[in-house]
Amino acid sequence: MKQVNLQQLAEALRRSWSSETAFEGVAWTKFNPARGQCVVSSLVVQDYMGGNLQRYKVSGNGIDEMHYYNVLDDGTIIDTTGQQYTAQVSMVQLTIDLTGFNSVREKRLAEPETNARYELLKNSVAIYLASISN
Repeated sequence: MKQVNLQQLAEALRRSWSSETAFEGVAWTKFNPARGQCVVSSLVVQDYMGGNLQRYKVSGNGIDEMHYYNVLDDGTIIDTTGQQYTAQVSMVQLTIDLTGFNSVREKRLAEPETNARYELLKNSVAIYLASISN
């Protein structure tokens, strides 16, 4: 896998987000391309940067949903989709029941819809990153 820095990866994600990679049922638009991209983006970030996925309950301003981002082994938080929340919201970390799974990644990728969106995003990001030079 190509070595990239966080700026390159974040740009590749932004250029790769689409309605096809967004979580079904959210109001994804070109004006808010990060909307509905948190799980699949966190999985792609994990591919390149490592870390673990964390899940948060997001509420406020008409929003009541889950949000994911990465926490690296050194404690660094990488949230490439946080900008989807254009109004102030509250976020509370939740535990994830991993019964039958070894990791959050394994559990999320066992969901056919999430896996399909992840594959689309992963491939688009790889194509973009291959087109740029370090």
